[in-house]
Amino acid sequence: MKRLAVCAAATVSAIALAAGPTAAAPSPGKHGEAARHHAPAKPASESARLARSILNTKGITYASAHVGGTDKASLPKQNLVDVSHGRLARTSPWGHEKGARVALDTRMLNGVLKLGTQYHYRFEISEFVGGEHSRGSKHYAGRAVDVTWINGRHVGRKADHRGFMNACRKLGATLVLGPGDKGHSTHVHCQW
Repeated sequence: MKRLAVCAAATVSAIALAAGPTAAAPSPGKHGEAARHHAPAKPASESARLARSILNTKGITYASAHVGGTDKASLPKQNLVDVSHGRLARTSPWGHEKGARVALDTRMLNGVLKLGTQYHYRFEISEFVGGEHSRGSKHYAGRAVDVTWINGRHVGRKADHRGFMNACRKLGATLVLGPGDKGHSTHVHCQW
């Protein structure tokens, strides 16, 4: 009985192949389209697209070390690389959120991108979710960025931090801190 079923299936397949592609074509679906036998490719997420755009924007650079320790997996550039590949960004193995995985907020990523492309700032990002921040910091929620260099000058040493901070606000940042604010004498913190 099994041999008969196998022979029948082989015969049907052979007839379909001999008849050509039109005979084996799927029947139209509800709206006249051919039925699909595989799922369409999943579009890249908005955060992955923005992360790739930031990585490809000239003038945006990244710190190669943390203030509080060494961990390549949580550096800002690696955070963007991870997100650009559909993964979550990693926090540092110290601080309040040790080695956690965090999604980078699209509003923050869009703001970072536009600081370079719309406002034409050249700047260095020191942290996204890596490093050590205060308990409850929005860095750990993927909603904040720290910047240490602006247009070739270190923040706190004649960098245009006020203009940069105003640009962050115009791009929707809800909290912007820098020189003059406690704990921010050497970097600008922009949070969405």
